[in-house]
Amino acid sequence: MKESEIRRLISEGDQRSYNSRLERLRFLLSIERQKPFPISALVSEYYEEARLCWYFGAFISTIVMVQLSFEELFRAHYRAAKGVGGELNSGKKVDNASFFDLIEEAKNDKWISLDEANLLHNFRKNIRDPYVHVKDIQIANGEKADLRKPNFGTQYFKIKSLKIKDPEIKKLIRFDVEAEAKESIRLLVSSLPEISRRSGGI
Repeated sequence: MKESEIRRLISEGDQRSYNSRLERLRFLLSIERQKPFPISALVSEYYEEARLCWYFGAFISTIVMVQLSFEELFRAHYRAAKGVGGELNSGKKVDNASFFDLIEEAKNDKWISLDEANLLHNFRKNIRDPYVHVKDIQIANGEKADLRKPNFGTQYFKIKSLKIKDPEIKKLIRFDVEAEAKESIRLLVSSLPEISRRSGGI
């Protein structure tokens, strides 16, 4: 492909996506506070990439990067607090702890509030899990499929929701991937800086 054709494709893509990027940037700037906060280099990269994914409309990537930002914030804190090879109070090694374990440890240590823990668990279970822990559609004893539980089918509908007109399917998916990414980025920029300030960046 010629250089001029590549440039034309980029220009056309920029024009098509301009309005939606503008709206996402407006939203991001409306909820973001510009006060500095202490975080490790890796958390800083995850945080910035989550924001970029949102801006460019990479919605599933936004959700995953939000989770990585929080998980690494907690893990970096406990690496510093517990030392090399350290263990959480639960007995799990810091490096082997799951996102669930890290949220629980932070809650039990009163580093995060019960409300913050609940928000993070809701994000983990209801927004992140359906995209990173893909499940089959569950059918038991010849009964109808339970489509209320996250599975590859509801995932598909969430991703393609703008093209779906059936009201029953719309009701089933409740939130599309863009709405979930929006909620994720709101959680990130409103909570991560505040949580990190409490720890002094460790």
